[in-house]
Amino acid sequence: MGSSVKPIPVDLSERSTRLATVDSPGVFRVAVSSMISPLETMKGYGPVLSYIEQQTGRKVELVQRRTYREVNELIRENKIDLAFICTYSFVEAELFGARPVAVPQVEGNPYYQAVVITRRDSGINSLEELRNKRFAFTDPMSFSGHIALRGELVKVDRTPETFFASTFYTYSHDNSLRAVYDGIVDGATIDSLVFRSSNILYPEIGAALQVVHVSPLVGAPPVVVSPGLSEEDYQLIRRAFLNMHNEPLGKQALDTLFIDRFVMVNSGHYDYIREIAGKIEVVE
Repeated sequence: MGSSVKPIPVDLSERSTRLATVDSPGVFRVAVSSMISPLETMKGYGPVLSYIEQQTGRKVELVQRRTYREVNELIRENKIDLAFICTYSFVEAELFGARPVAVPQVEGNPYYQAVVITRRDSGINSLEELRNKRFAFTDPMSFSGHIALRGELVKVDRTPETFFASTFYTYSHDNSLRAVYDGIVDGATIDSLVFRSSNILYPEIGAALQVVHVSPLVGAPPVVVSPGLSEEDYQLIRRAFLNMHNEPLGKQALDTLFIDRFVMVNSGHYDYIREIAGKIEVVE
């Protein structure tokens, strides 16, 4: 049976130094949770930030933190204005007043899944075959990178600590993907949208990996604003996102992220996450 030791935080990412402080005056302060590593964040979200500047007439600066929890605390304390967060983070953030702006629509739908991946040449073709293997999670608060799989194991009266031989957190989905590709771990659970875009950007990695388990569909990771943002600024940002696909710079930004457009949030799309969160202990 696997080790009972809790997942060990391991930081495999590069850290960008081109970040805003949380008290920058006269700007929209934007956080992107570490769903992808800082380098990939700058590549993917840079055009979105430029578009927001164009549409709002306000300077935009990026604030990054290592964990999803830290970003949620910035939202709670109104130290940022806008954030791209994961779905469980949203379920928690809405309880302290964060307001949803929009969600990405990909291939015609505003959903995504947690996908468990292994190497094609590993001989591991199911979740059960990952028992007593090495496994990577993304972040304790990540639905697709942690909570979905913990919820799946509850069904068979197991936890990651008793099911796997060892586990650790990589703190971004692309780091988890790389950990599987490089043979650091035998499997990982990641965001299906990140897996899709990585397959397009890095086909040699995609060709080496396979999906062996998927979660139910849930609402895609949303964009939110902090509780203290004014109604005027909220509507300004909301219009910018919902109209992004109609603007040349916005369309370019969407293409960079492999997104069709941003659409309205349906809170009911996160009910499955609320259900799972009520059954497990979300570790810190």
